[in-house]
Amino acid sequence: CAVCLGRHSHAIGECTATRTWNKAHQTLSKRENRQLWTYDGRQLCCEWQKHSGCRSSQHNERHICSGCGQATHGAANCPRAE
Repeated sequence: CAVCLGRHSHAIGECTATRTWNKAHQTLSKRENRQLWTYDGRQLCCEWQKHSGCRSSQHNERHICSGCGQATHGAANCPRAE
């Protein structure tokens, strides 16, 4: 899940968690209208959050991890992920 970084069964497109799967960190993103946003209003690339990443270079500013905020990986490859 790009919001809570959990791999447990839940509606990942509608996750409303405010803490990561293990309660260790506050979440950095939220879902609105099935899109992914940071709490400060920046839209994130949903494809970037997957293991395969995103091949587009047309929106690199959206290529940050929804779990920790780093640009080196997406949520699926985040060290904070379950």
